[in-house]
This record gives sequence, C-alpha cells and structure tokens, in this order.
Amino acid sequence: MNKALTVAVIVILLAGAAGLAYVYASSASDLSSANSKISSLNSEITNDSGNITLLKASLSHYINNTRVLNQEVNNSSSLSVLQLAYAHWNGIAIENTSLVMSEYLSNSTLQWIGGPLSGNYSGQISISGVWNKFFALWSAVWFYTPSPPSVTVSGNSTVVDAEVQFLLTSYKTPMQVQYLNISYTLNYEESAGTWSISHEVWRIVSSGIVSYPASLVSALQSQSIMGAAFTHWNDIAIENVSMIMAGYANNATLVWIGGPLSGTYNYSEIPTVWTKFSNLWSAVWFYSENPPTVSESNGYYYVNSTVQWVLTSSSTPLQVNSIVTNYSLEFTSGSQPKIVKEIWHIISASLVSYSSASYESLQGSAIGNSAFSHWNAIAIENSTLVMEEYLNNSSLQWIGGKLAGNYTNYSQIETVWNKFFSIWNAVWFYSEAPPVTNVTVSGGVVTGGTVTADVQFVVQSASNLSQFSYIDVVYTIHYAYVNGNYYIVSETFDNVQSGTLSNVGTFT
Repeated sequence: MNKALTVAVIVILLAGAAGLAYVYASSASDLSSANSKISSLNSEITNDSGNITLLKASLSHYINNTRVLNQEVNNSSSLSVLQLAYAHWNGIAIENTSLVMSEYLSNSTLQWIGGPLSGNYSGQISISGVWNKFFALWSAVWFYTPSPPSVTVSGNSTVVDAEVQFLLTSYKTPMQVQYLNISYTLNYEESAGTWSISHEVWRIVSSGIVSYPASLVSALQSQSIMGAAFTHWNDIAIENVSMIMAGYANNATLVWIGGPLSGTYNYSEIPTVWTKFSNLWSAVWFYSENPPTVSESNGYYYVNSTVQWVLTSSSTPLQVNSIVTNYSLEFTSGSQPKIVKEIWHIISASLVSYSSASYESLQGSAIGNSAFSHWNAIAIENSTLVMEEYLNNSSLQWIGGKLAGNYTNYSQIETVWNKFFSIWNAVWFYSEAPPVTNVTVSGGVVTGGTVTADVQFVVQSASNLSQFSYIDVVYTIHYAYVNGNYYIVSETFDNVQSGTLSNVGTFT
C-alpha cells in the first residue's frame, strides 16, 4: 500500500472514531438526565407514599374517635333510660299515679297481657285508669329485677327489656303476700333532651302466693279479729274510755239492749255511754263462757259470743254483780281491725254472793291488774297513760341508775318518766315470778293495797338502735282506792342490776 493511501485510511479512521466519541458522549448525557428524572420521580413517589400512610393513619384515628364518641353517646342514653325505667317501676311500687303518668307521651300506648286488666290502652287518660284500678287491688307493692335489664339504643329511640317481679299484699287479704312475674318492655323516645315512654308491654308470665295458703291466711286473720275482740272487752274491764274508743271506726254504732243504758248510739255518743258504765262499777272482770265464733262476709268480720261480766258497784263495793251478755261485734278487715257495729245485749243480771276472803281476792286481782297496766303503759312509753295512774301528791323513789332520786309530786314524776322514755327507743317487760299483792281492808271495805314484784325490763337504746340492755327492778307500788278506782300513792323503782342483753342477769 502506498503512503498516500495509508494516510487517507488513517484520516478516515480518526474521523469515524471522533464521530463515535461524540455520539457516545451525547447518549451518556441523555442517560444521566433520564436517570436523574427517574430518581426524582422515585423520591416523589416515596414522599407520596409517606403522605398516603399518614393520611390513612389520620383517617383510622378519626374513625376510631367517631366510634368511641358514638359508643359514649349510646352508653349515656342507655344509662339515662335505664334510670327512667327503674323510676317507672318504683312509681308503680309506691302506687303514685301522678309520678307514673308523668313518664308517658300524650299518645303513649300500654299493652297489658294477662289477668283482669288485659287489654290495649291508648292515651294518658286510658292508661291512668288502668293504673288506678291496679293500685286499688293492692295495699303494698315491692319490685326487683332478677337479672340486669337490656337496653338497646337506636338514634332517638330506646328499648328496655326486663324480667320484673312484683311482690304484693291485697287489700282483701293483707296477711297474704303474692307475686307477679312480668316480662316487661318499655319503648322510649327522645325529644328536646327528654326521654318519655311511647309504648309499654306488661306481660304476666306467672303469678302465685308467696307466704300463706288462703286457708291459713283466713285462720290468721280470724285470730287477729279474735284478739281485737278480747282487747275490746279487756279495755271495758279496765274501764279506760280512751283505749275503748281506739278500737272503733269513725262511723261505728253501739246498740245497747237492756238496763239503764239501753239505746242506739253513734260514734260521737259512744264515749258518754262507756263513761256512765264505768261510773257505775268500781271494778269489772269478764270471761267468755265458750270460745267466740268468727265469720267473714264481704270483707267484714263478725264475732259472736256469750260474755259474762262480774262487777262491783261503786256505791256498794261489797256487792258483786253478774251480767250475762250476748255479744256481737262487726270488724273491718286489715292489719288493724276496727269495730263498725257493736251489740251489747243483756240476757240476765243477778247478784253474786262472795265470802269476805273471796271479795278481798277479787280486789287483790284488781290491784294486781292495775300494776300490770302500769308496767304495760311504761313499756309502750305512753306518758299520758302512766300519769293517769297517780294521785297529785304521789311519790316515786328511784334507786340506782341515772334517774336515782326521790320525786314527790305529779309534775316531778312526769318529768322522770319523760326522761326515761327519751333514753329508750323501745321497752319490754316481764315479771320473773307472780307479783305479791296484799290488800288493805278497813271496816269491811278494801281501801287499798300493795304490789311487790321482780320486774325485768328489756330496752333498746334510742341513740343506738342495735344496742339492747336489761334492767332488773324490785318494784313496790302502794295503791289507794279512790272514787271506785285504784291510784298509785307511792312507788319504788329499785334498779338492782342492769347491763347489756348479752350479759343478762337473774334476780338473786
């Protein structure tokens, strides 16, 4: 190859190499620019991903807060409505129609399923009538829920479902406790922040008697009526007009057949009759020749008995009389029966001859009865009854304890008993052995007597009702016979020992 050709080839090769070098440099620059853009995009994508993650976290937190807030709102509504449901049942238990009806909307409905009041009731007037009928059946009502009620809230509506048991005593059989098991549904609606009953379902699932069968209740009620009859006759025997009148209803009548007091008397006239009767007789005893009979009709109880009265005349104290009466008493029912009609029918009257010893024994019994009446009046903490037994110049010697002292007139004695009653919330007594009674006789007439006894009082503290104590008293009461009655002349309350009931002692 010649030299010129060789040079030409070399020039061409160098030119090509230069061109290739230019092309390579240009492509590398573009590639670098592209890689830079890719890197920038990747960075933006990474940043966007972080923002999206943050946005998702914020959204999740918001959703959780919303759920918590909704739950709190629902919980608050549930609690408010549940409180209203219990208030509704409590209003039923205390039998307050006004309270119960204040919980309903004006267009509320009540569905009553089971029992004599079954039906669908709409509007407050109709519903109020149902509750008044229900309350007229029961003298007392209690309720409880065996398990927690369920409460479902949906916006401004809430439903309470519960099993509620009501315990009730009937006006007709007050000693009998009955139960009603109710499946209860209460629908509430909220308006202006107030929840009210829109619909109520009272479904009687079961019912029955808790305490006694009807036959036993009737027997217990008969015993109560019998006890009221004997209490009435005992009040007549002790000639206490106030206690006698406490046994009557305000519309009572007394029909007296035979003797100087014959007539028919209304309630306001009855005290005068018994005052006249008491003025005739210095002492009265009674007994029932046969057990009285008790019957019931239309909610009233009737006692019939032949009662004999043994009496000493105020004008002739040695003369003992006998009056036999056919007795009829009509009582109301209830925990405290009251006399609405009484018939005292004298079927025979006569003189009874007793020996002097028998007469003194009877008077001794009267004095003993006066002592027991005194202790009973102390036990029931009735200052009026206690003070009726004293003369104005009576004396009381109190030995031992905080009230120790000698009290010499009516006013001082009354103050002592009032202090005694203020210390104790309740008082009971009994005589550990029969009291000893000695009668004072002058000219064949009993002028008075003395009663001595060991009496134990059980007392409940007024300041601490769980604290019970005992007081052992050697009791001496001197009586005088004044105007046909026995009055306390002097009295000794000798507190020989006392203490807590758990350490009760006996008389030595």
